[in-house]
Amino acid sequence: MAKTKSNAEQANVLRELQRAIVAGATWRYEQLIALAGAAGVTDDEIDLVATAAVRDLLSGAEQPLTGRELAPGWAGGRTGT
Repeated sequence: MAKTKSNAEQANVLRELQRAIVAGATWRYEQLIALAGAAGVTDDEIDLVATAAVRDLLSGAEQPLTGRELAPGWAGGRTGT
């Protein structure tokens, strides 16, 4: 049962680290990495989570707008509100 708790703790800390990276909460990184290390997470696991978080963060960046999205009368378009 201790192993299950440890796995749950590792998953929780890694999920929080991923959220912090996506949110840009740089002040939390050191604390979360220390917690991950205390929970038994390896450096490679931390690197994988950080890489995935950055990839998620950048996946929507620089997506071109289409004419429909720019049209004010289109229901799915941006209306400025």
